[in-house]
Amino acid sequence: MKLSQKMMAIAATLLLCYTAHAGQLAIVGVTVIDGNGGKPLADATVLVDGERITAVDKRSRVNLPEGVTRVDGRGKFLVPGFIDSNVHASVYGNSRRRETVTKYHHRSEELIAEFVQLQLKHGVTTIRDSYGALIPLMAVRDRIARGEEVGPRMLVAGNILGWGGPFSMTFSLMQESELTLFQQQWNDYIAQGSGEELMDMEPAELWRAVNAYLDKGPNFIKYGGTSHFNVPSLIGFSPRAQKVIVEAGHARGLVVETHSTSPEGLRLSVEAGIDLIQHPEMLTRDYSDELLELVVDSGALCAMRPNVYTGPSWQAHLARREAALSAQADLPPPRTSAEHRQREAALGRWLQIQRDNALRLIRAGCPVTIATDNYQGSAPEFRKAVKNPNQEPGIGSLIAIEGLVELGMSESEALVAATRNGARAARMLEDIGTLEAGKVADMLLLDANPLVDIRNIRQQAAVFARGQLIDTDQLPEQAIFSAPGGELMDL
Repeated sequence: MKLSQKMMAIAATLLLCYTAHAGQLAIVGVTVIDGNGGKPLADATVLVDGERITAVDKRSRVNLPEGVTRVDGRGKFLVPGFIDSNVHASVYGNSRRRETVTKYHHRSEELIAEFVQLQLKHGVTTIRDSYGALIPLMAVRDRIARGEEVGPRMLVAGNILGWGGPFSMTFSLMQESELTLFQQQWNDYIAQGSGEELMDMEPAELWRAVNAYLDKGPNFIKYGGTSHFNVPSLIGFSPRAQKVIVEAGHARGLVVETHSTSPEGLRLSVEAGIDLIQHPEMLTRDYSDELLELVVDSGALCAMRPNVYTGPSWQAHLARREAALSAQADLPPPRTSAEHRQREAALGRWLQIQRDNALRLIRAGCPVTIATDNYQGSAPEFRKAVKNPNQEPGIGSLIAIEGLVELGMSESEALVAATRNGARAARMLEDIGTLEAGKVADMLLLDANPLVDIRNIRQQAAVFARGQLIDTDQLPEQAIFSAPGGELMDL
């Protein structure tokens, strides 16, 4: 691996001369924050052999093998690589992004590689892609796993079971009669036989259909407990059908999760036995005490997106809300329910609900992992405005970790959410998520203590994935959407 000048300087500072096949590595004198939430281990040595950690202990207790490459970790902090439990790396389109998918669908694998490398560039060493184009996602996933391409570990779901693709009624409120032939074909390509037709099936047929989809190779199941949108929020599957989906996934040892944006839709999914709730805070209304108790008692992981409703995004919301309140001050009462909803939307009511629900879930003890919904969005040449960085690949994940502290978590709890709990969401805690002997060496070396200020997670001196030093300055290897100004429109 050829190192950039910046990475060569970092390597020299760390007394490091390390390649992808260097063998044993020891980070000596570092403070280890292992991801379990306990007290940091100061003046420690972490010994790595190939992809795995072989020792984590006080420096005085670790005997270094002859010829091991030593890294001077004094004054630095080692944390596990971050895990984002909900990203969307592929271009899939919707009613507002028709041009992008039409122009770029044939470059899906290149764009996925660019996206996931941007995640790795920011220290995210594992991602779970919970909706997108299954075929190219699996292709990039498998190349990374074989060591043929640089990138984070990828787990992919492909389609959200029961949704008909990005240009469908369940995803975008689009009628089939309005679609072009390409849009109809693209819906089928995304759904891969697991679309809206599943909602009409009886249990035996549904079991066969879910298993036929799983035979294609996704790593986990995400299904539509409700439709994609909040208004109206339509329940997708009956209680009996949801149990069939959950049982089919569990029979293969897979995590099963839901997208459910109404209180009743979420209740049905939790009662079906799901393992994880994607954005449980994103309901149409505030949690009732009964629903909150049900979610917490279920033990399901709460995969949240605090990057959307904390930090600069929240401050911008408050400013917009004040302006909307002023604009609505002299208006007569709304004449219809639609006008009422429009005024609520202008006030940012849905964002307020998300933040309030997140606060209650955290205080109630729901196990949290970050799940940013980082997504590709429109190609740069089709954007009317600059995309908010809170859902850009990589940086959106760091904003989410910082946001958990704003919501009341300690710095240590936020790090656990972004590491250990992410490994639980991936069902890979035996291999990743904490810094312990026997686990994969996914690690971030930080220049400052994140337990003092969570924003220090941005002070990354080095990123290691599977024991390899990543030259983050070289990522992404091919800039398409992330290139300055993006690609020019070819007219």
